[in-house]
Amino acid sequence: MEALSVRYSQIFWDFDGTIMNTYPSMVEAVVKALTQMGISEFEIDDGEIYEAMRQSDLETALTQASAMYNLDKAALKDRYEANEKSMVKTAKPFLGVPEILQFVVDNGGRNFLLTHRDQSALKGLEAERLASFFTGTVTKDQPFPRKPNPASLESLMTTYVVDKDAAMMVGDRNLDVEAGHNAGIAGALFDPDHLIRVYSNPEIRVSQMPELEEWLEH
Repeated sequence: MEALSVRYSQIFWDFDGTIMNTYPSMVEAVVKALTQMGISEFEIDDGEIYEAMRQSDLETALTQASAMYNLDKAALKDRYEANEKSMVKTAKPFLGVPEILQFVVDNGGRNFLLTHRDQSALKGLEAERLASFFTGTVTKDQPFPRKPNPASLESLMTTYVVDKDAAMMVGDRNLDVEAGHNAGIAGALFDPDHLIRVYSNPEIRVSQMPELEEWLEH
């Protein structure tokens, strides 16, 4: 089926914070790890942890937390990962995600997943009945450098013969947009809480998925 008249028909999606709202579970896992290491909940600023994750990444949040509470970062990360495995299973898609994935497919396009998360991302898609919307995926389990390096994107585009002019990367951080631009495609920034200091020059910045769907349609 040929793509209909949409701005971009080949959409590459980030997972955490874009498809699925995993940040609450991730923050909860960090807070639990800190309390397990002897830090009182009253001392923990979960808002600060969240902002570090959103504006930078998980590693930055763990680095800041370990420095603030004088803890070993490796030990904190180990506890976080143990907690997060079960907690993240409760994450749900952002409002409008199933609809925009369906919209892409209905208009003859394809969705691809590009995530730093492991196979649990695919299980999350399956649990929410979203997996069938995706044509191809790249996860942490494949040996690609992390975004904004474009290697993983380029691999998907080569494998599935994607026209760069029809392609766009969608994510919730600057590095997602940069990965798209580095691969020679457009980038959209999903910023639901307006926390991102934007320097990546996205083609569009939205706070809700229906906004992005409407923009793609015109």
